[in-house]
Amino acid sequence: MKKRILLGCLALLILMVATGSAAYAIYRPGFVYRVYIDGEDVGAVASIQGYTNILEDLLNKEEAQVGLNLKFAQEISAQRELQLKPRADEAHVKTALAARVSYSTMGWAIVVNDESLLWTATQEQAQEVLTQVANFFVHDSAKCTLVSTEIVDSVEICPQEVVPEDIWAVDAAVDYILQGREKTETYVVAKGDSLWSVSRSVNMSQTDLKKANPSLAKSNVLKTGQVLNLVVAEPKLNVRTVEQVKSYEAISYSTAYRYTGKRWFYQSSTVTKGVSGKKAVIYKVEYANGVETGRRIVNTEVETQPVTKIIEKGTSRWPSAAAGKFRWPLNTGYITDYFGSRRGTHGGVDIGAPTGTPIYAAAAGTVIISQWGPSYGNYVKIDHGNGYATLYAHASARLVKPGQWVSKGQVIAKAGSTGNSTGPHLHFEVQRNGTRINALQFFKP
Repeated sequence: MKKRILLGCLALLILMVATGSAAYAIYRPGFVYRVYIDGEDVGAVASIQGYTNILEDLLNKEEAQVGLNLKFAQEISAQRELQLKPRADEAHVKTALAARVSYSTMGWAIVVNDESLLWTATQEQAQEVLTQVANFFVHDSAKCTLVSTEIVDSVEICPQEVVPEDIWAVDAAVDYILQGREKTETYVVAKGDSLWSVSRSVNMSQTDLKKANPSLAKSNVLKTGQVLNLVVAEPKLNVRTVEQVKSYEAISYSTAYRYTGKRWFYQSSTVTKGVSGKKAVIYKVEYANGVETGRRIVNTEVETQPVTKIIEKGTSRWPSAAAGKFRWPLNTGYITDYFGSRRGTHGGVDIGAPTGTPIYAAAAGTVIISQWGPSYGNYVKIDHGNGYATLYAHASARLVKPGQWVSKGQVIAKAGSTGNSTGPHLHFEVQRNGTRINALQFFKP
């Protein structure tokens, strides 16, 4: 009985060994590395080196494309796993990872008032952006000296992990901060364009064009091919600039008068020509984003003094003597209006005198008119020969008749305020060949 049991056990053992050997020969068990991305199984690779190579290939390819140091944004792992018949497919794993993986990089954030505005690849680039923004509004002129430029907002530069698409190039970052928008409408300056013509063409005021293009604050001159923004800039940062500006300015000359009785009261002439002086003025000027907000004078140097203009004015309202063939038609009164006044329409000399004051013939001659008219009122006209005639208007009474000969100094009428008159006076005219001329040329002031 014992012998049978032993034989049975031996047979079973032989069967088990034979079966195991056959199974091992069929399956050959071994280890693979199961790859996961954020916990999702994407396949298996044969070795940890294969896993590492896949990750390095993906990372190197993306870094070469974007030019940044990257890392994977997801959690990627590999776990060792025993399989009876190991199956690994590195090509499948690489394709699956490439389709699912995303990347991040360490960028340098420009943080404005506790809010991340944009990111650059390096700290140096972020600082360069801020430097260019701060210096953009500085005037490039020999007349300007920079005192200070500063960003008035609270600004920090700090590292932050971001996706590569969020990294800005320096020039693009500067433009974005200055314009406040990622995209703007533009206009390309053509030959012959001016600020005025462009503003009409694009339906923007010149003021708004200057706001949209801070460079125009430095010069209004447009250049062919220059690109103008057509959207009013709203900078993301506020820059305060202080400059010393040297300006050459004119010193206005003063005018002095001197008076003489040797000229008629309405006559004047320049004796000494006025000349403006010149001074160099240094201002301290403050700007906010290129727009002037205030200025004060810090120094003034006079380079040339102004020359005072001297004008000589006449005071005479009564002739001192005759300078020709005529005598003065009154023995009293004073000149109230002169020939050529009233925008050149006044054709005589007005002499203020009380009503009834005798009017004398300025020279001998024949009375050709003695009548009333709507403008002159009572008036007398005398022909003196050689083309000369005199006229006496607004009289209260006429004492001569047409055709009558009168002598020089004879009383011919009396002063009054008839016709188009505002008060008692004599309107006295001298005519030559029918044209009214200035009677005062025949008298000395």
